[in-house]
Amino acid sequence: MSQLERIFFIDRMIRDHGGISTSQIAHKFEVSGRQAKRDIEYMRDRLNAPIVWSRRHGHYEYSESWEGLRFADETTLLAFAFLKAILGHYAYVPVVSEETIGMLKAKLGGRYAAIADKVRYELPDMEHIDGETALVLCQALLDTSALDISYTDAKGEPSERRIVPLRLINYAGKWYCVAYDSKTSELRTFAVSRIAITATLARESESGASGRSESATPDAISKASLPSEEEIDTFLSSSYGIFKGEPIGRAILRFYGGAARAVREQCWHRDQQLSDVTAQDGSPALDMSLPVHDWTELLGRALRCGANCEVIGPPEFRARWAEEIATMKALTETKH
Repeated sequence: MSQLERIFFIDRMIRDHGGISTSQIAHKFEVSGRQAKRDIEYMRDRLNAPIVWSRRHGHYEYSESWEGLRFADETTLLAFAFLKAILGHYAYVPVVSEETIGMLKAKLGGRYAAIADKVRYELPDMEHIDGETALVLCQALLDTSALDISYTDAKGEPSERRIVPLRLINYAGKWYCVAYDSKTSELRTFAVSRIAITATLARESESGASGRSESATPDAISKASLPSEEEIDTFLSSSYGIFKGEPIGRAILRFYGGAARAVREQCWHRDQQLSDVTAQDGSPALDMSLPVHDWTELLGRALRCGANCEVIGPPEFRARWAEEIATMKALTETKH
């Protein structure tokens, strides 16, 4: 068993039962009384716990109320276990060091370590990104520094850009970088898989008479030109989908059967509205209304539900849905 687990146990026993003896610790974790005493001393000397020996009660107790570990008990150990399971999949956390894994193993120990081996994270369309690319992006986020990149858009058109990464986001299994784009002088969303980093640039210095560090390039992006945190948050939450901008309309999807039950527990957009309705055949159904900037992504999610999802409106979105279904139907009639 790890020392962390023993310390959480000691704290919980004192809070719940008034105190604990070294023999109880030794018996619970099969350690020596000397080790149990060292755990007590660690709590007192390193965690500043007001833990004292009570001759009257024959156990260790707190001399005053102490909440230092109040919310850091078994829940924390389980959180470590789940984190270790996540780190086992490169796609979820592309920058992982052996030291991190070793630290988690040391923190866990005992029976909680087994949780990490029994929890799996599987997302079939999870996108892998190059670890070096992720590392450079994270360093740019920390330093608010600029990067020169070669970017290929969704149509396959390449372009050279200078960006300042401001957020790194995994959305629906794909990695995106929200950055200030010097080409357009505005916030843009870039698919990380289509980014090729060609150069890193030092950020603007915040001190010094010249206002720039010696290593800063003459055309580095000024920090003053970057959007505020509030502007970034507004950009991220502006509409349905991957941070598109201002909504162009509000979609209504109707779900039937198992899809209705599943969607009831899901959040597709923070401004979505759910309402119970009755289908034409008299069966219960669920309507979801939500703002949309671009119909493409939402159309894909609607089609994924098959016959258990119907696009109700607006008319232009329903027409696109019907057209896509017709195209798929034509494929089934094609002879090979």
